[in-house]
Amino acid sequence: MRINTINIQQYSEYLDTVDSAVFQQSKYHAKKFEHDGWTVEFIQASQEKEVYATCMLAYLPLMKVFKYCYVARGFLADYKDRDKLVKFTSSLKQYLKKKNVVYLEIDPEIDLVQRDKDGNVVENGFHNYDVVDNLKSAGFLQLPLKQGYDLSKECRFCSSIDLRGKTSDEIFNAFSSATRRNTRTAQKYNVHIRKLNVDQLHILDSMEKETSARQDFEAMSLDYFKNLYRFYGEDHVETLLSYLDLDEYEQKIKKEYNTTLTSIEKTKAFLEKNPGNEKKEKRLKTDETYLDSLEKKISHIQELKDTYGKEVPLACCLFIKYGHEIVYLVGSSNYEQRDFRGPYAIHWHMIQEAIKEGYDFYNFYGISGYFEPGKEGYGVFDFKRGFNAIVHEYIGNFILPCKPFIFKIYNNLKHIC
Repeated sequence: MRINTINIQQYSEYLDTVDSAVFQQSKYHAKKFEHDGWTVEFIQASQEKEVYATCMLAYLPLMKVFKYCYVARGFLADYKDRDKLVKFTSSLKQYLKKKNVVYLEIDPEIDLVQRDKDGNVVENGFHNYDVVDNLKSAGFLQLPLKQGYDLSKECRFCSSIDLRGKTSDEIFNAFSSATRRNTRTAQKYNVHIRKLNVDQLHILDSMEKETSARQDFEAMSLDYFKNLYRFYGEDHVETLLSYLDLDEYEQKIKKEYNTTLTSIEKTKAFLEKNPGNEKKEKRLKTDETYLDSLEKKISHIQELKDTYGKEVPLACCLFIKYGHEIVYLVGSSNYEQRDFRGPYAIHWHMIQEAIKEGYDFYNFYGISGYFEPGKEGYGVFDFKRGFNAIVHEYIGNFILPCKPFIFKIYNNLKHIC
């Protein structure tokens, strides 16, 4: 088997022929790697003109004279074919050994077992235990399977909506009743969606910092968001803001107020002529209660204008659009104004956009892998589950020692596996 280096154009052209390629394997992500200090090269393994595997190798210095190699989301290869995988791994190991690589790490985006939206393993569902066995046969060591968040690694659990062959109505009707209600609430308030450009990313940054402080997680920097546009380009990155137009909202509430007031006056006039009508008395009480709530909303609108001006930012989300899916990468919201359901407005807008543009999946991305109330990340999981997002548990991270003696020393120091 021969391993040849290919240029970025050849690599990208090959990716265009592969349905399973994800954004972490793209030429755009290669730019991010290089910006972050990695050295990147592209290889293709073949025998008798048959391509066995293609991948992007990313290197970092290790112990000054050695290297660590990482293949984001694994090789583009047939992991089910044990013989080919073993041959390729053997050739790759020798290739990397000559480059002074101590060990290689991969984290294939391959489901371990089939799970449902609740995180339960599907009875008689598919599994890929054979892929794990094949990797071990090829010399890989599987790292312990963990739950929870680890910012140093790609997520091992995610959830996504399969959009293939489905209409917007079918997708919406599969949402939980609470998610449908919250989406309709946003529509009732006429929550608007606006696409942000690079110069407006400070809005996302500000909301992300507020959300991270509230939920106790480490926020990405403004430079991180800007660099995503720099590496991926505006064709592949989209940031959406949901907001409330206060003038429009005020007009809507005042119109409802006047309509309700007119209804109250008519009901009172009727009761003067027809006292004791229980149906009308009940209607009057309901209208008066509603009128009181509208008065409070009108007063609240002025408070909102004093705080925000003409627009109230509700939520902001950044998406990666690549290959067969749209990935929800970053999201934040205005917690104080959560009643307007800004996040629901954004996701329903983007899900419809994904269907219209022909994407197969709407990927909600990372979840913790805990599915019980009170556990780490349960709220995030439950929010995404409401959209009928199915849980995916990937097979995990695998290590291939290329210089076993050096790896043993390094592993004793760092406790990698």
